[in-house]
Amino acid sequence: MEFSKLFTTAFFILQTLILVSSAPGNSNLFREYIGAEFKNVRFSDLPINKNVEFHFILSFAIDYTTSSSASPTNGKFNIFWDTDNLTPSQVTAIKSKNSNVKVALSLGGDSVGGGYAYFNPSSVNSWLSNAVSSLTHIIQEYNLDGIDIDYEHFQTDPDTFAQCIGQLISTLKKNGVISVASIAPYDDDQVQSHYMALWKSYGHLIDYVNFQFYAYDQGTTVSQFMDYFETQRSNYKGGKILPSFISDGSGGLSPENGFFTACSKLKSEGNLHGIFVWCADDSKDIGFQV
Repeated sequence: MEFSKLFTTAFFILQTLILVSSAPGNSNLFREYIGAEFKNVRFSDLPINKNVEFHFILSFAIDYTTSSSASPTNGKFNIFWDTDNLTPSQVTAIKSKNSNVKVALSLGGDSVGGGYAYFNPSSVNSWLSNAVSSLTHIIQEYNLDGIDIDYEHFQTDPDTFAQCIGQLISTLKKNGVISVASIAPYDDDQVQSHYMALWKSYGHLIDYVNFQFYAYDQGTTVSQFMDYFETQRSNYKGGKILPSFISDGSGGLSPENGFFTACSKLKSEGNLHGIFVWCADDSKDIGFQV
């Protein structure tokens, strides 16, 4: 089956999975990252099922300068997504047209300016002050609902990361700036040490764990995926772990090889809290709709 046809078929399977909750704990949530790859994708390019809770996640806001030789700014965030096609007015339009849509922004990501995007605060207090101020401005300008934490490289210890990010989420929620917060770790020792420290101290403030299951090897089997999922349920106890796949099929368990079979198993257990995809930029190219 051609990849585009596969994803068209996957659209219908996906709806069945997330709209029919056969056990307590399941959810009709669908989340998708958007804008990181500058492929001219717009919110309106992705048809939205009215019965699905749909979250777009703008990728990324990074506390680095926007110059070609990007450098850390200690919590002063700038926008690094496709602002030509994903504007404040378009956020307002998609939310006005679809009452089931929320839009968040993701912090960090893998790279910036040709190098890694490091989490590199000068101190907890200075980073937090700058982050609260700069992100509040961006979130209010774009009429956003939440933040996602996707730092993948670190030049600080896990506890400092936990305090910076945990206090950021706490402050933004307390101030009424956001209503939703998620984290996006993957199976790497350094990454996990930082996110599990955050979870230990501030897990009660984190609504979803967008675990990057597509960071596992391409060709992951359903059995392996279920084992990976159970491991992360143990790591992030009590958390709403979301299964995930990557649109271009380059890693993890793909729809072609059983992703939705795995989701059906999770649904039967009451553990399907939603699904997320990286990313809309590629989904548009291959004709995947939700």
